Amino acid sequence: MCILARDDMEKTMFSSIILGLLITLGAGMSEEKIAGEPFHQWTMAKAVGILNSSPWARHETFTRVVRGQGSGVSGEKEIYNTFYVRFLSALPIREAYARVQQIQHGYDQMPAEEKKLLDDAQTTNLQMDVSRWIVVSVSFRSNDPNEESGVRRFFQSETVQTLKNKAFLSTSQFPQVELAAYFPPREESVGAKFVFPREADGKPILTQESDRIVFELLDVPGANPRLRSTFSVQPMVVEGKLIL
Repeated sequence: MCILARDDMEKTMFSSIILGLLITLGAGMSEEKIAGEPFHQWTMAKAVGILNSSPWARHETFTRVVRGQGSGVSGEKEIYNTFYVRFLSALPIREAYARVQQIQHGYDQMPAEEKKLLDDAQTTNLQMDVSRWIVVSVSFRSNDPNEESGVRRFFQSETVQTLKNKAFLSTSQFPQVELAAYFPPREESVGAKFVFPREADGKPILTQESDRIVFELLDVPGANPRLRSTFSVQPMVVEGKLIL
């Protein structure tokens, strides 16, 4: 049985997002700011804030000091490795990517027929059926090109089989939810996609009463000793509904 067709999944991924913009413009988002306003009215700052600092997004930074030539005045250089972990299955994250894309293409100044063309192009992304799946995306940035190359090779070479004992979701009810599908990155901004089932043993792995959900990735270069992102569940509840 096919869990998710690769072509269908990859069609839902966004392109032409400037990752540097996403890194530098972050701002905290509350559920009150997210609810009640159509995404096509969001400012760039709000869209980027949702991608960086909302209940569905985390960034984890690992630092280390290296010595040697070119390492600065003191002979030392600090390496910053940052992983961006987002719930791509959460509609606000997909809407934020769509809004960044709109602003980049001058959507607000477009005539109606051109707006409709872009709206139609984004429909598949926004209406992705995630009723049975939780999708986590992971992207990476570093101030060291060698680190970026190593992490890129890792994500490109991994498969769902090699990640079975490396990538997990966990909740208080289910301490280890196994990976169901994996898609290597096709664009740097969205990153690698990790797909997990919403149910285990016939029960939802997460409810509104849950306190947290954790994504964990072992043996990934650039993290020491592992990548672990913890998300509080209650901020994901918007207008009485768990958004994930």
